Amino acid sequence: PDPLAALREFAPRHFVIIAAVVWAGRPAPPTAAALRPAAVTSYSNIEVWVDAELDGAAWLILADSYFPGWKAFVRPLGGDENQERELEIVRVNGNFRGVELPPGQWTVRYRYSPMSFQLGGLFSFMALATILFAFTVWGWRRYYRPQGELTNTGSVAKNSLAPMALNLFNRGIDFVFAAFYLRLLGPFDAGSYATAIAIAGWFEIISNFGLNTLVIREVSRDKSQAARYLLNTTILRLGTSVIGCIPILIYWQGVAQAGNPLDSATVAAIALIMVGMIFSGMGQGVAGLFYAFEIAERPAAVTTVTTILKVGFGVIVLLLGYGFVGLEAVSILVNVITLVILIALAVRQFSLQGPWEVDFKLQGQMVKWSYPLMLNHFFAVIFFQVDIPILQQFKGDEAVGWYNSAYKWVNAFNVIPAFFTFALFPVITRQIEHSITDARRTFRMSAKLLLLVALPLAVVITFTAPILIQLLGGQAFLPHGAIALQVVIWSIPFGWLNSVTNYVLIALGQERVQTRAFLLGVGFNVVTNLLFIPRYGYVAAAVTTILSEIVLLAIFAYYLRPKMAQVGWGEIVWRPTAVALLMFGGMWLAYQWHLAAALLAGAIIYPAGLWLFKAFTPEEQRILGGALPGKARAKLQAYFPNLTD
Repeated sequence: PDPLAALREFAPRHFVIIAAVVWAGRPAPPTAAALRPAAVTSYSNIEVWVDAELDGAAWLILADSYFPGWKAFVRPLGGDENQERELEIVRVNGNFRGVELPPGQWTVRYRYSPMSFQLGGLFSFMALATILFAFTVWGWRRYYRPQGELTNTGSVAKNSLAPMALNLFNRGIDFVFAAFYLRLLGPFDAGSYATAIAIAGWFEIISNFGLNTLVIREVSRDKSQAARYLLNTTILRLGTSVIGCIPILIYWQGVAQAGNPLDSATVAAIALIMVGMIFSGMGQGVAGLFYAFEIAERPAAVTTVTTILKVGFGVIVLLLGYGFVGLEAVSILVNVITLVILIALAVRQFSLQGPWEVDFKLQGQMVKWSYPLMLNHFFAVIFFQVDIPILQQFKGDEAVGWYNSAYKWVNAFNVIPAFFTFALFPVITRQIEHSITDARRTFRMSAKLLLLVALPLAVVITFTAPILIQLLGGQAFLPHGAIALQVVIWSIPFGWLNSVTNYVLIALGQERVQTRAFLLGVGFNVVTNLLFIPRYGYVAAAVTTILSEIVLLAIFAYYLRPKMAQVGWGEIVWRPTAVALLMFGGMWLAYQWHLAAALLAGAIIYPAGLWLFKAFTPEEQRILGGALPGKARAKLQAYFPNLTD
């Protein structure tokens, strides 16, 4: 109870004096032991390295003052940072730092990383992000002129590149915040948080009921119906939200009866997420109007504002000790603020004169129209997220935390196809009504562009995965998070092709055949995960994600062929694949020397490969030219004659 008083009775050369509150529940009788030396191999103000060789379990005591903010990590002697795990530092002998070690040869690394420093870094980053965002908005308002009609390529470029850039910016903010809260939560709580998000995602699918896509499709066809669709989809969402609670309750009761119930914090987080999703769904309905009117940069800018607010509120609840449950309470507030801002912008931007009347007949029709979209969305989300609850049930929350740290990077990069295809959707919908040839050309070009981004990205991530996981979650998520990322990142080339093909099938009115495709894909995903996750854990989940994307792409291609013949998949795929393989080989050879050399080699080889393999045909160069501003296109035509409008 009084460590300083105990020092008078127990000599610190033979005993370790520890506060009773720390030692609670462990063997009480003290046993004298011999002091053995350990070697301090490196010593600085913020980091100390110690090597120790132990015949049995022992305490390593560093005679430096105990102080909050110091952390300790242990690895086998001669091991690398991927083998490190964190140790608890205990105040021993009244003032010093002590850690428990098992028998063996170990290197212990002490690092000073106080919360005050992390908070200072986070707030400095947020201040810089806010200033950068303000300058971006100012520059956009000066540069972009809404007058004049854009080409189809220009429309897709404006409505995908601007939102994509803003959302990548938002992802950057989210990632810095995630680096803060993942270190605070650790793999176990981070896994519980990911499980709550995945399960609540089922509610989001049913409550939205495919209405987001429906609003964009119908309003892009007839903009005078914007107010009518907005009002009636909002009312319809309230009813579907009640239905959306059913699968959550079934799962909750099912896992409880199976003997592995969800803990109370996870259940509370799921409930709060569901409340927040009601407001989020309404906001997405309003945001759909901006996509239908082809001014998608507005809702993306609003999301940036609310992302900054989310970080500010999130830090407060984490410091108050509310954990990931508090983060979800913050999400409700942020979603309400987002909804209010979007409504205010929509009222100013659009002529929403009506008719503002509840139309139950229309709502019935929307249920019929959007039901296939909802099913497709449901199966798509299950397709991507079913591995998380299966992994949680068989391998626990910590394994989910490792896997989710990898998936955070995959989800961040999936912003690119998401916003690209959302911008492409109204354009290709119009083209299909007038010329299937134009629509086929647009689809081929879109698929190739996505591949030309996805493949080199997957190559680079394969080599940099340990650094990325260390950056995001810290040492506690290594090496497992890096291994998961190196595998699952190869799902994105197939997933991005599925993304654009999915929306083309919707534009073709093939929602029902999509349901069959997703049903087959989900069936493959669930069965494969159930077979292999119990034995191989998160690696099986990552490999299954890749295989499931391949299966889904094959099914999509089969259903696309009757409506859009002669797509020419081989022509779309072979050049990007050849360039990516050349890049991978060059980076692998350079990696044997150093990672920096590998990255430099990739940066040189990839553009050279695009030129060598003539990645863009003259027709594709002409299409790309349509996305350029007039003056820039005119200047480039001197060097690239095919960039004609």
